[in-house]
Formats: sequence, C-alpha cells, structure tokens
Amino acid sequence: MTTPPQTILLLGPTGQTGLPLLQQLLTANHHVRAIARSPQKLPPETHQHPNLSLTHANLLDLTDPHLATLTNNCHAVVSTLGHTLTFKGLFAQPRQLCTDATRRLCNAIISNAIQSHHPASPTKFILMNTVGVPDPALSETRTPFDRALLFTLRHTLPPHRDNETAAAYLRNEIGPNHPHIQYCIVRPDSLINAAPSPYTLTASPTTTIIQGRPTTRTNVAHFIRQLIENPTLWHQYQSQSPVITNRNP
Repeated sequence: MTTPPQTILLLGPTGQTGLPLLQQLLTANHHVRAIARSPQKLPPETHQHPNLSLTHANLLDLTDPHLATLTNNCHAVVSTLGHTLTFKGLFAQPRQLCTDATRRLCNAIISNAIQSHHPASPTKFILMNTVGVPDPALSETRTPFDRALLFTLRHTLPPHRDNETAAAYLRNEIGPNHPHIQYCIVRPDSLINAAPSPYTLTASPTTTIIQGRPTTRTNVAHFIRQLIENPTLWHQYQSQSPVITNRNP
C-alpha cells in the first residue's frame, strides 16, 4: 500500500542526490516545495514542472514565519543538504548547516502543530546522513583504525561533526515518541553516480570506512521516496538509521 500524492518539502534539490529525488517525487505526482540557493541549476523541464514550488534562498536566511509557511501541511520534510567538497565548503561558515537546518525546520513543524486546532498526523522528517556517523543505540562495532579516523574527522573536519550533531538532534531532542515529528536517518555508504540498481538495507555498516561499498545516489533517492510513500516501510525504519548500499552482483 502506498500513500496518495502528498506535499513534500525538499532541501538540497539541486544536489547530486536531491535532484534525482526531486525528479522521482514529481514523476510520482507529489507536490514539492523546494528551497534552493541556485535554482538555475535545475534542468528546465524540472524547474518548470507544475507540481514544483521553488523558494530561491539560503535556508538559514529565511525567517521562522517563512519556514513555518513552507512546512505547513507537509506530509514529509527531506534534507539532502551537505557541504561542498571545496576548502570553503569544508571549513567556512555555515559549519553547522545540516544541524541548524534540521533544528529550525523541526521547530517550524512543532510551531505549526501547536497553533493548529486539529493537528494532522506527525510529519515525517528524513535526514540524509552518512555511514560515518554511528548509531549509539546499536553499539556498532568499529575497527581500531575506524575509531581513530572518526575521532580525527570529528575534531578536524566541520562537515563530519555537523552530520553527527544533526543526527544527534533528531535522536535526542525529537526522539521516537514525539507527538508531531517522526524521523528516519538514512546512512549511505560510498556515494557514486550510476544507473539505478538493486540495493541492500542493513541496520549497521557492514564494511570499514576505507573499504566502503558503493551506493548509487539514485538508489538513495528511491529509498527516500519509498519511505515517504510506503507506510509499512516507514513503520519499519521510523526512528532508525538504516545503512543503504548497492547489492553485491
């Protein structure tokens, strides 16, 4: 069973995972609200799609009332935000892009629910994260090298720390029993651009960080769309941090 077309708020719609997700959502006839700093990067047929409502802005520059308007009546909010792999993207501000965006959007969802006399079902919040961020609830096993590498990344690479704190916000501040928000943290392994293919979902990483398994970005987009559309799948992964990788040949 799948849900009928819904209203989705998407962050990062021009990114390498956000764009295929946006296109899949529009093809499935969902109504998508998207926030983009550079909407001109969208293909013309996507930019002009009648089901797409674009906000040309840096999300962190939007006011709280504007974010409340964008999240109002959304079935799901999806963040595919990330830091660009340049010196500026890795070390310049905003260093807490993913965390601040997650916190502010959750606050907007909660504000809408409190002000509504008849709040709808909880909003799904799907955070695209990384396999390098552990799930503390699972006591995941890491090799000594991986533990040392993650410690180094945590203290030297702001985007990694940002990914950790964004996930921690959902786990600790929202939690599994929030009345207005349900979340899922999607953890891809080594992202690549390739054609869609079968993929595997596991609770925890199955490889070391250096020997990660490839994960096609369109597969990540497909899984996120399925989380939005399939209530059974959502029930399975709600409040979880599934790891997605391409299936071995």
